[in-house]
Amino acid sequence: MVLTVLSLFDGISCGRLALDRLGIECKYYASEVDKYAIAVAKENYPDTTHLGDVRNVRYVRHTKQIVCDTGVYDVGDIDLLIGGSPCQGFSSCGHHTDFAHEQSRLIYEFERIRNEVRPRYVLLENVHMKQESRELISEMMASTPLVKLFDVNSDKWVCQHRQRLYWTNIPWNPDDVHTTHPLHLKDLVGDGYEGVCMLKHSKMWVGKEKYKIVPNRRMACTITKSVYFRNNGWMKEGERTNYTIEHLEQLQTLPVGYTAPAGSKTQRAGCIGNGWTVAVIEDIFRGMLI
Repeated sequence: MVLTVLSLFDGISCGRLALDRLGIECKYYASEVDKYAIAVAKENYPDTTHLGDVRNVRYVRHTKQIVCDTGVYDVGDIDLLIGGSPCQGFSSCGHHTDFAHEQSRLIYEFERIRNEVRPRYVLLENVHMKQESRELISEMMASTPLVKLFDVNSDKWVCQHRQRLYWTNIPWNPDDVHTTHPLHLKDLVGDGYEGVCMLKHSKMWVGKEKYKIVPNRRMACTITKSVYFRNNGWMKEGERTNYTIEHLEQLQTLPVGYTAPAGSKTQRAGCIGNGWTVAVIEDIFRGMLI
């Protein structure tokens, strides 16, 4: 099976990595604008065709061509359309500005292209959000047959708390989990693990401590694009210890060293935090093999 895949907001090509792990061959077209993420994607998958800004991507149905910043491509039918549109307005960190947020409005570009492409399979990912917002997105996605919404935590696949929403028509049972990744943080970070440092998020907090310690918690907090402050840390022998970049990659079930082309720790952490938990995507895509 060789799939023609169009990935919007491609990031570091986590979708391509998931397909690769399943042995699914593909012609992969990717829209992304972040230069560090593109560097990672190009190094790991040099045969990907990069399209530029999603706002300038058009699929011309009668010619079966993609017209975009980088040219015009004869692609034929698109088998799989995937994307994780920017989430800033939908997350609590974005104060739930929802569709009014400039970045979150890019979800309408996914919707436009989905209507142009009419793919066989579709996958849209985003953060846990207000019920009203998820219902609006579900209404958008309803014109693709059999699309369902799944509210899933990555902690069944790896030792990270990461609650995400997935809209897809790929046959999938989220309780049928295939994973070889560590499910307890002590198995990832090794000897000396005592617990997780969790930030004091409450505005009412007036204590001197910046963190609360959760002894022997099996999950890391949600990995974000900030290497130190937002990614909290873990306790070792009574002291707070930062996750290494290699830890962050493993918490997203990426190969160790996968993000090296991004350069600095800050840029690598940004790419990782904006990415997908690959093992979850792999299990979703497994449904295409049935």
